[in-house]
Amino acid sequence: MKKKTRRSPKKKSIRRSLPGSAPGQYVFDTGEQALLNLFSYNETSLKHQLFANVAEARGYMDSHPEEKHWLQIIGYGNTDFFNDLKDHFEIHPLELEDILSSNARPKMEIHQGKVFDISRMLHYNEELHLMDEQFNLFYTDNWIISLQETSLDCFNPVKERIKIEGTLIRKSPAFYLYYAISDAIIDNYFPMMESVESRLETIEEELFDRPSRHHLNEIQLIRRDLLTMRKTITAEKENLADLIRGMDAERQERFGLYMQDAYEHCVHILELIDSQKEIAFSLIDIYLSSQNNRMSEVMKVLTVISSIFIPLSFVAGLYGMNFSSQSPDGERFAHNMPELYQPYGYFTVLGVMLLIVLGQLIFFRRKGWI
Repeated sequence: MKKKTRRSPKKKSIRRSLPGSAPGQYVFDTGEQALLNLFSYNETSLKHQLFANVAEARGYMDSHPEEKHWLQIIGYGNTDFFNDLKDHFEIHPLELEDILSSNARPKMEIHQGKVFDISRMLHYNEELHLMDEQFNLFYTDNWIISLQETSLDCFNPVKERIKIEGTLIRKSPAFYLYYAISDAIIDNYFPMMESVESRLETIEEELFDRPSRHHLNEIQLIRRDLLTMRKTITAEKENLADLIRGMDAERQERFGLYMQDAYEHCVHILELIDSQKEIAFSLIDIYLSSQNNRMSEVMKVLTVISSIFIPLSFVAGLYGMNFSSQSPDGERFAHNMPELYQPYGYFTVLGVMLLIVLGQLIFFRRKGWI
């Protein structure tokens, strides 16, 4: 059965204002209601609540300043929802415009004491399509707001750690939760790299058995995925570097090693990506070499067949010139082909032709050509 070539998924539509319109303008309606998922916790307590609107969530967060809050927003709703978010949490319209574009480059900005962080959450779906979702986060001293368009995320381990009383994430300020979320996004690259490595190993084994155009197409798609991964993880590494440099002395002392560990994970992932890219390039060379060797084998067989039939064609052509064996007066020509007058001349010529073929095959075999 012919293998189906994996195709790239269609990109999400971008909600972008018309060219020339005022910055920070957005009008949209997804037709769905945004989910507001609030985790409120301190060292001894944890509350997990769902809210119907932004005002209720903000009201609860303001009335419980002794707790740290993570408001996870899933789905973008419509324009009114984003206007409420802007008003209740004092978010700049340009930041919301970046969120809605859905294709922003990973970056980190600090505005009015609030950190605005954009990351890319990459993962493979069941059909091995590389899915690229934008993840947006706002952080202050006491709360974190994260926004994402779909419910697919890699934060379940973080949520499980929050549920356990006495853990470092429960005892630490909200900055540690910010680190844990960023670290989860970065660590999610490792399973993807394992998937890429496994697929490249499978392709390598198949290339030695029976290379096909399908393998070349698959390698090209993997190379494109690696390019996307490298671009995003490089930006994440730059964001972490900026964050580490901007940390105050207290945070540097308490969380500096954790942030440095996340940074080193970025460096490790970049090394893995570069290594897999080199393997992909080498597999392309293997494919091309296999195709050239296959072509050489075909040309060798065709050349041998042609070489065998050249003397046979000469003999057949020589005896096919149809010279007359006698004159119109009935006189036999003395210098005509002697085999024409022999009763077994036809079989004699066939035997000679067979000896020629056998002689050529023996000669080619001793030369190592076949």
